[in-house]
Amino acid sequence: MLFGMNIGGYDLWPADEPRFGEVAREMIQFDDYLMPRVNGEPYREKPPLLFWAIAAASWPFGDVTALSARIPSVLAGLATVLFTYLLTKRLYDRRTAWWAAVVLMTGFRFWHQARTVQIDMLLTACLTLVLLAFWCWHDTRRRRWLLLFYAAIAAGVYAKGPPAIVFPVLLVIAFYWKQKEERRKVHLVWGTVAVVAAIALWLIPARMAAGGGSQGAETAIAGNLFRQIIGRFFLGVSKAQWPWYYVAQTLPVDLLPWTLFAPWTIYWTWRRRKEGPAMRLLLAWTIPALTFFSICVGKRAIYILPLFPAFAILTARSVLDLMAGDRSVWRKRTAAAWGVSLLLFGALPFALLLTPYRDVWGRGFLILSPLRLRIRRGYAAGASRRTDCRALHVAIASHFAGIALLSALFILPALNPHKSARWICEPVRGLAQTGREFDLYSVGFSREEYIFYSKHFHEAVLTDLLPVEHPEGMTLLEMAKRQKRLRKAIEEAVAAVAIASFDKVTPDELQALERAVHDGRRRARR
Repeated sequence: MLFGMNIGGYDLWPADEPRFGEVAREMIQFDDYLMPRVNGEPYREKPPLLFWAIAAASWPFGDVTALSARIPSVLAGLATVLFTYLLTKRLYDRRTAWWAAVVLMTGFRFWHQARTVQIDMLLTACLTLVLLAFWCWHDTRRRRWLLLFYAAIAAGVYAKGPPAIVFPVLLVIAFYWKQKEERRKVHLVWGTVAVVAAIALWLIPARMAAGGGSQGAETAIAGNLFRQIIGRFFLGVSKAQWPWYYVAQTLPVDLLPWTLFAPWTIYWTWRRRKEGPAMRLLLAWTIPALTFFSICVGKRAIYILPLFPAFAILTARSVLDLMAGDRSVWRKRTAAAWGVSLLLFGALPFALLLTPYRDVWGRGFLILSPLRLRIRRGYAAGASRRTDCRALHVAIASHFAGIALLSALFILPALNPHKSARWICEPVRGLAQTGREFDLYSVGFSREEYIFYSKHFHEAVLTDLLPVEHPEGMTLLEMAKRQKRLRKAIEEAVAAVAIASFDKVTPDELQALERAVHDGRRRARR
């Protein structure tokens, strides 16, 4: 219910969801499952596993829909929860395993990604299986677990490429630190070669099918690897962020509501950092990878999603210890913080009325206000002083589950008109569905959501970067900031011009728009 409730009740939202949905649709449309395509052109950015999964889920529907496109992410989320439970049960006990699963599925980022058409949940499922197989191999030394270890890595590479190799390599090196003989038994080099060979079975034929023969395939593969590895991680060609991005910006929000226990969990983990092999496994999985991705220039919150199962295990163990122990002050302070959080969340729908998105407001938002009443029943600061709060973790998990279900039923559909491109594309889609033949042009941009909802390819015009020289002594970053100010100034100036009808703009209105553009440019220069 958490992951699957109302996943078809709102559209695919840009940028990734309609793009990946369109890739799967064109696989079905052209009956070509070898080379992914978008707008009829080869799509070389991502491997095909998610697109294959979406195409398979969409086959009974006859087309890619919001429901069918999100099914693979839901199933991957469920698989990750199952693998986390099985791993924790082997590491500790059944009760800890249950709570590790609960913590994982009631965390904000994990819940959101399990309902979103992105590759990272599928990658997380594969890498959680990698972690489970590695521990089983370490514990039993049975070769079948080692084979599963590399098979899961290969599946991860088919899902997202090189990042699926980074996590296991860091794990093996850190877990067997200063144990060269033990590390050698994993056959890391030969296993990696086998994984590369497995992905080459698809990659080389796919690139050859995209055109250019074997030589063109080699050039395309080399260029793609340079962009995905060197460009994204070390040059920051996509989403460049500071080193503290994850620790200071994303994790505190992504791990909600369990972030409230973060001070205790960090303290508890530090005290038990040398507890045994199980703790060493969790730390070897999280710390090296978090350090590596923090050093890399290109960052997104979803890049470290495969670490969340281990975070959930550590949180579950520390919270259960906190609930059973005599540290009532920790529990009461956390309960008070949760009460304040519920109060703020209960007031959030009303704050929406004060923003430009007030038209999103609907009666469905009123159902969230009773959350504030829960505070009066034991989770506000005053009530936390009168109770021992030993069931706080149960309350937090159940409260988040209720909030998540209500959000899926009311909040996400209410946001849909502001996030979806379906309404903009309805006229074009209507022509396409009636079988009319026409040419469609996209001037100044090329976005996959318009292709997906128009159900028609377009020809992009004027989307290449213009060879503009920046002034001497001005860095590219400074020039980018100046362009941003210029764009904002022009948008504000043009928005102030009244247009009677966009179906027929008059010459006087056109001149007013031109003057507004010039005025915006002058203000930006000042």
